[in-house]
Amino acid sequence: MNNQQALQKTFEHARTYFPSLGNSYKGRPVLFFDNSAGAQVSQFVIDRVMDYYIHRNAQKGTIFARTVQMQQTIVEARQLAADLIGATDHTEIAFGQNATNFFHLFAHHLGRDLHEGDHIVITEADHHANVNPWMELTERGIHVHLWHVDEQGNLDFDHYKELLALKPKIIAAGWASNATGTIHDMKRITKMAHEAGALVVADGVQAASHLTMDVNAAGVDFAAFSTYKIFGPHMGFGYVNRDRLERLEGWCIQKELEKDSYFFEVGSQNHEGIEGFIGSMEYLTQLTKDAEGNGLTLDGTPLANSCSTRKEIAGAMHFAHLYEQQLTDHFLAKLAEVEGVVLYGKTAEQSDERLPVFSFNIAGIETDTLGCALNDAGIEARTGNYLAINLMKRLAVPFGGNALRISLVHYNTVGEIDRFFNILEKVLKELNTYVHQ
Repeated sequence: MNNQQALQKTFEHARTYFPSLGNSYKGRPVLFFDNSAGAQVSQFVIDRVMDYYIHRNAQKGTIFARTVQMQQTIVEARQLAADLIGATDHTEIAFGQNATNFFHLFAHHLGRDLHEGDHIVITEADHHANVNPWMELTERGIHVHLWHVDEQGNLDFDHYKELLALKPKIIAAGWASNATGTIHDMKRITKMAHEAGALVVADGVQAASHLTMDVNAAGVDFAAFSTYKIFGPHMGFGYVNRDRLERLEGWCIQKELEKDSYFFEVGSQNHEGIEGFIGSMEYLTQLTKDAEGNGLTLDGTPLANSCSTRKEIAGAMHFAHLYEQQLTDHFLAKLAEVEGVVLYGKTAEQSDERLPVFSFNIAGIETDTLGCALNDAGIEARTGNYLAINLMKRLAVPFGGNALRISLVHYNTVGEIDRFFNILEKVLKELNTYVHQ
């Protein structure tokens, strides 16, 4: 069995861990192609949450055994999050409502020491979660600049250099686009930002369900993630790089962060969600074991010399990305055969620079009309701008800034892609017949 066959075997088996993937609609199997909005959860997550409510439901703050166990569980979960994204340890992690909430917290606390006339850079490619919190600071006379993209949706680094000349205090940028699937060079972004004296707040939400994340290697200062995109419950966590706290000299939050990142945890946490997150990490660990059992190896990768939990958890995402490259290439090849298709983002020739997230339109057909027809055929996808508002306004002008998005993860298959295009062909014939009547 070669590596490609081993990957297919590993991830076709991965589907068996997800009970919801067997759902049907109008008597037909559902194609779940809306993973960028939120992934499905495995039986590991379901079992963990159920067991919590039966055996470990407790609040923090007392000496009772169940409470002490819950407090330790939260620390363990933070460490698993650190292992997932390549943070130093659990003190750099804080749990919370979702990634959007963390961007608002970052903007609130980091913004306290910004002054009228200071500069912030946001990107035209980003989800508004990492845009709106910074725009609110303009009410205090702080200048927020939009880093432009080119016609394909790629970040324009020549424009970035111009913006860095303004000596901004903060750069807010996404690791990957939730609209086009384009992977951004976060290491390059942070290196240039630090040379200009800026802090980087990274949106890792879309990338974390597809790539092996390494916040230390990338050099980001702050980041946020949504666990429901990473096969877990509806919550999120934030990251603070405590190796470079000297960069926060004069900032009001420095003393708090010197203790740990729990400063960002406000009120009681979602304990059942935290338990579920542990279940999602147990799933990734099992996925790595399955991959290695099929002959795949992490030798020769940056993970080879990592600690065991980092290797087990992040290793799954390494194998997933390799498999998803097969899905990406197959999807783009099939999409190229569709007449009138307008694809946004990287083309097939640049498939290694994108995720299996595809936003496109069909000439002559309204986006929502296409989306409704596909939904009736049992395809769960998404239409609109996915809150990548600035980007889709730029790319999809003839369609009102909207597009159909098909977003895949490692539990999707080549067979599902083929079925999708068979359905799409029938839907387009029906719609074109209706349009030309």
